Amino acid sequence: MTARALPQGQIILIDVVVWIFLHLAIGYVTSRIPIQRFNPDSPLFRPKPWEQGGEIYQKYFRVRSWKKFLFSGAAFYRDAYEIKNLKTYDLENLYLWRLESCRAEFCHIAMIPPGFLFFLWNPPSLAWMMVAYAFMNNFVPIIAQRYNRPRVTKIILTRERQFGKPSQ
Repeated sequence: MTARALPQGQIILIDVVVWIFLHLAIGYVTSRIPIQRFNPDSPLFRPKPWEQGGEIYQKYFRVRSWKKFLFSGAAFYRDAYEIKNLKTYDLENLYLWRLESCRAEFCHIAMIPPGFLFFLWNPPSLAWMMVAYAFMNNFVPIIAQRYNRPRVTKIILTRERQFGKPSQ
């Protein structure tokens, strides 16, 4: 008997369990990548001209009105950085926040492709729902990172002009 032959309720239960596992596993693996591996100036994380310094996300998605409600997975992982709020505006913390923002974005990007695994045991209509879930569940936090990172970068540049760039 294949998973496709199972009743829809059991397939959905399997889907929920697999998603929980995928979210926790991808989050854990991503949290263990050394922070120095994330470069805010790399092509993946660098702001694109069409993003208008992140303002495109405010214009079309009203990100400021909902970003404070986003769930942070940092609580699940030991020693994870809580990216939700900037605690201080000193350069060291701003640099770390920007790197962690790249890590968070990478984590959410990495959570989208596994949605296609659900075609292995789901009927096509339900599998496409899982792909849509993967996209929608991760698109929102990606938007938040793409919106916030240019703003923090602007603060970093201002602080570097005021106080000088710290020696590494």
